[in-house]
Amino acid sequence: MNFIKGNYNFKQDILQGEKGEEIIKNILVNMGFVFIKYNKDNKFDLLMKYNNKPVTYEIKTDIYPKNTGNLVVEFECRGKPSGIAITEADYFVTYFPHLNEIWNIKTNILRELIKQYNPKISENSGDEGTDILPRVNSWGSSPYAQANASR
Repeated sequence: MNFIKGNYNFKQDILQGEKGEEIIKNILVNMGFVFIKYNKDNKFDLLMKYNNKPVTYEIKTDIYPKNTGNLVVEFECRGKPSGIAITEADYFVTYFPHLNEIWNIKTNILRELIKQYNPKISENSGDEGTDILPRVNSWGSSPYAQANASR
């Protein structure tokens, strides 16, 4: 596997992440969801209700200043499972403010795509260089990516 080294500042990024969570929450409320709460542990970020059923979201805000065509998904941080490896969220959402795009996928489908396409791994990235991340390059010919490309 090829590894890519990154360097990010978690303290600065957390504020952008919280802003992204607020934006996603507001969009969902405008679509008829009811806001229940933000969650600050590793189970999920946002709890909403739709048709009287709870729906949970893991929300990531990608503030990288240009479109790389990649979706980076954390699965280990500081030597412990994290992100996609442990979230209990129903949906995994990535918000790209610079592109004005939101990528939304059921968490179980994202996990299957990662297994199926065995993406390149980026080590020492993310929060202060402590994460291990699969970097998914738009899943190439994935039927899921093609079916949802026109969103």
